[in-house]
Amino acid sequence: MQHDHHHMPMSLSDYSWYELYPPAVYIFTVILAVLYYQWIARGKQREIIATRWQQTSMIGALVSLIVIKGTPLEVLGHHYLFSVHMAQMAVLYLMIVPCMILAIPSQRWETWLGKKNLLTNVFHILTKPLIALLVFNTLFSFYHIPAVFDTVVQNMLLHYIYHIILLITSITMWWPVLCPVKELDSLSDIKKIGYVFANGVLMTPACALIMFSDMPLYEAYRNVPQLYTAMTPAEDQRVGGVTMKIFQEVIYAFVLALIFARWVKKERAQDKADLEMIKNENRHLHPELK
Repeated sequence: MQHDHHHMPMSLSDYSWYELYPPAVYIFTVILAVLYYQWIARGKQREIIATRWQQTSMIGALVSLIVIKGTPLEVLGHHYLFSVHMAQMAVLYLMIVPCMILAIPSQRWETWLGKKNLLTNVFHILTKPLIALLVFNTLFSFYHIPAVFDTVVQNMLLHYIYHIILLITSITMWWPVLCPVKELDSLSDIKKIGYVFANGVLMTPACALIMFSDMPLYEAYRNVPQLYTAMTPAEDQRVGGVTMKIFQEVIYAFVLALIFARWVKKERAQDKADLEMIKNENRHLHPELK
């Protein structure tokens, strides 16, 4: 299943609506929405157990999925503009995946991960912080080696397989930070801050390679028709690297702010509890102070 990027139509208007708005993406999204609302968001008595925030998170993830995969952006990113491809990857692995993890009620995660089988055993191994950190970032960097990238992009089967692997490993990468199951939440808030920071550092080399290269690295985008003459392939590539880095910085900064806010809240609650305990002890020792 080869895809020749060098004999592409000269304009998006040369594509059929079917190619620009692939029905499979919409069908898949509807199936995901039905599964979520009928099975995942409900408890044993068929009552909704997902909070409004969790439901909003799932809707946001599904809408984002349609935007990046079910619109002309998919054709642009896959055949013409490396920068659009990078924006798609950033949205998928850094926005949609965490939103979907958070959208699933903790009771559901507990039920699934409470079962002892090969799948859950592999999940527990892959979500160990150091393994999760290294596996996703190594695969992400490896993907952006020119020879690997061109091979994967030219072969649709390889393309799907690699992106499914990246999708799975992005779930395991986010898990140590977002873990909704208390018993499995192994990292303290301070360690989570370090983990997110390390993720940012590990993603930097791949982005830097793309941003600071003076020539187009990827054959797949080198000789395609220039739909937007304002950007040369080399500039498009640089924009792609910058896009990924900005997306990553903004999302990680947001996550860091949330973790920090939660940590401050916990510390204040602890201080309050300690103060209350000291007051109670004083009252007990000095009843006349009541």
